[in-house]
Amino acid sequence: MKIFKNWTFKFWEVGFIKICLISLGIILGLYFSSALIGLLWLWWVLFIVTAVYFIIKFFRGS
Repeated sequence: MKIFKNWTFKFWEVGFIKICLISLGIILGLYFSSALIGLLWLWWVLFIVTAVYFIIKFFRGS
């Protein structure tokens, strides 16, 4: 039995996945807004760390 299959997505399918996940994030953020507002500092830290990582990766070219 093969549990892990090789998937190849087209660019527009990846776009649909991104739209789906962004929509889910917005919906969950609106639903749990009162609980998430206390963790706002954590979301900023996660954003800054990942942004710095990708900026460094971009300028190194690898």
